Amino acid sequence: MPRVPGSGLCVDALGVAGAPAPGRRTTTVRLDGGILLDTGAAAHVLDSAARKACSHVLLSHSHLDHTLGLPFLLGGPRRTVWGPPETLAAVRESLFDGRIWPDASPYADWREILAGDTFALGPWSVEVGPAHHSVPCVSFLFRAGRRSILIAGDTSPGEELLSWAGDREPTAVVVEASFPNAEIAIAHEWGHQVPADLVAWRAVVGARCALHVTHMKPDHEAAVRAECEALDDPNLHVLQDGDALLV
Repeated sequence: MPRVPGSGLCVDALGVAGAPAPGRRTTTVRLDGGILLDTGAAAHVLDSAARKACSHVLLSHSHLDHTLGLPFLLGGPRRTVWGPPETLAAVRESLFDGRIWPDASPYADWREILAGDTFALGPWSVEVGPAHHSVPCVSFLFRAGRRSILIAGDTSPGEELLSWAGDREPTAVVVEASFPNAEIAIAHEWGHQVPADLVAWRAVVGARCALHVTHMKPDHEAAVRAECEALDDPNLHVLQDGDALLV
């Protein structure tokens, strides 16, 4: 996939699968400035030097395909872990309970965030936005100068999220389509989207915004990919593990 032209700030989609499978990596995004967004594949793709360079970890929600790598990131250099309060509580109580894995939580600074919060990390200004999932979840807008990328957490469609996204006029969006259109009922019930839902995203972010599709369930990947291609949208791209985007 060609890189998105822009300022040169890099966003690496290290893992984009909606579930683990042979040869596939679950959600992990690395942004310039030592930032990881979710950690599903972090332990599998980051070597020691790359791990040490990541001083901030943002968690969209608590599900394992987004948090599994976190226990393997803590215990060395001190990191700041950001996430909704319910997410941080679930991770600390379940992943660092001393039985599943040693309690490495004292090696991190834990920062609670809520939709509407804004803060600066490295070259980015970060705004926390809504998401509509089966557990508390958030989206993130990263802005650097005139360029911005909105990375939506796992989510089903919702007017609140679409309105928030449209108001911010991002230049790129990473958004999920987990299941094919035939599974729309269960997708929405579980807090996910199908390719047909991407039409509403295009309507609110405009034709020039790059839409990058992620989180396909491996068993449904071929069908989801075909339905995305059938949308005939020249600025819609289905992400692969390891893709890099210039913002």
